[in-house]
Amino acid sequence: SQFAAGTLAKSGESYKSILKRIIRLELEPGQLISENQMCIDYGVSRSIIRNAFTKLAQLKFVEVRPQRGTYVTQIDLNYISDLLMLRTAVEKEVIYEMFTKLDESARLELVKKLEKNIEEEEKYIDEKTYSRRFGILDSEFHKTMIDSVNRYALVVILSDIMLHISRWRNFDVKFADRIHELVEEHKNIVKGIKSNDLYKAQECMAAHLETITDIYESAIKQYPKYFIS
Repeated sequence: SQFAAGTLAKSGESYKSILKRIIRLELEPGQLISENQMCIDYGVSRSIIRNAFTKLAQLKFVEVRPQRGTYVTQIDLNYISDLLMLRTAVEKEVIYEMFTKLDESARLELVKKLEKNIEEEEKYIDEKTYSRRFGILDSEFHKTMIDSVNRYALVVILSDIMLHISRWRNFDVKFADRIHELVEEHKNIVKGIKSNDLYKAQECMAAHLETITDIYESAIKQYPKYFIS
């Protein structure tokens, strides 16, 4: 029925919006989120918000504690480290395929696309937040490489867990003012591809994705509530 379809649409919208707020750290790790407040924020019924909370709990973005309420999950740096390792393995393999399956002209075509992306990125180099235009360009940079070897299904397979990496990236960029560095890291990856140096391209990718070590201790010290201790 029309009513059921409308409810489903509202449920989906509320879920996506709350998820976005969590990923952007507008709803902070460890924060109690009120069902009532969310009903008011979105002008929807409790069942719609409960539905959204259930989905978010399945993705491990909220935790329902009996008699205490619903909390945004804290960031588990060990889990993020594992996800980054998984993503690094995938992207290093993508680079390997770029070198073994694409001929040189296809690779140079790819380099052109990546350089164009970096030119766009440079317009946002002074942004303090990752989640706006720069975040989209960063995703496009990686997607362009993955698409070049027809591995787009990987992006879909990894999409849910990558949301946790996005939340971490938002923190990382905000905390360490990192957009400038990310652009330089992208340039280094492209230099490796351009100079036909498989090993260099892979190493630059690994360095680009390994974002925890340098800020681990200072991040936990400054934002103890954000992280699982």
